[in-house]
Amino acid sequence: MKASTLPLTRDVVLIGGGHTHALVLRKWGMSPLPGARLTVIDPNPAAAYSGMLPGHVAGHYTRDNLEIDLVKLARFAGARLILGAATGIDRVARSVQVPGRPPIGFDLCSIDIGITSEMPNLPGFADHGVPAKPLGQFARRWQAFLSESGPAAVAVIGAGVAGTELALAMAFALHRAGKIGGVTLIDAAAAFPGISGIKPTYG
Repeated sequence: MKASTLPLTRDVVLIGGGHTHALVLRKWGMSPLPGARLTVIDPNPAAAYSGMLPGHVAGHYTRDNLEIDLVKLARFAGARLILGAATGIDRVARSVQVPGRPPIGFDLCSIDIGITSEMPNLPGFADHGVPAKPLGQFARRWQAFLSESGPAAVAVIGAGVAGTELALAMAFALHRAGKIGGVTLIDAAAAFPGISGIKPTYG
């Protein structure tokens, strides 16, 4: 009989605690993969779920409702949680670098660190704009904006599904707060392309 050359243990490393990796942790806890060790790397013990952001903006959910408890999920999955930021991946050595820790080896590595919607090349954005992601920063700025007195006019750049949903949530929150102003949705594409007889309404 030929001896197996496969290692007895496979190391699976998840960089980032986004909701895709949160689902992996949940499924792993329900049905763990024999012979595999799971490690999660994230700077924070909790991650925000962006799918609930419009509901938070509208006032339906608290900030805490958005949090994914990575510590609890990792414990449920039997995974190791490393609180730190991955600063590099050595594909040859198959390892991840985290400051203050020895290299973290992997057989399989997945990255789910989210995105940023900052627009540094757009004039005026740094002074007047707030990127919707990272979510935590946006949520704090939105609550501070709502607490201010006076009129409140908002412009949302990007009329995709997420941008439209966010604009509607903002309009709802401003109306409920009794603030005078409005929400403007801005997009470079034509409204309702390919559909005849429908014209956008402004104002």
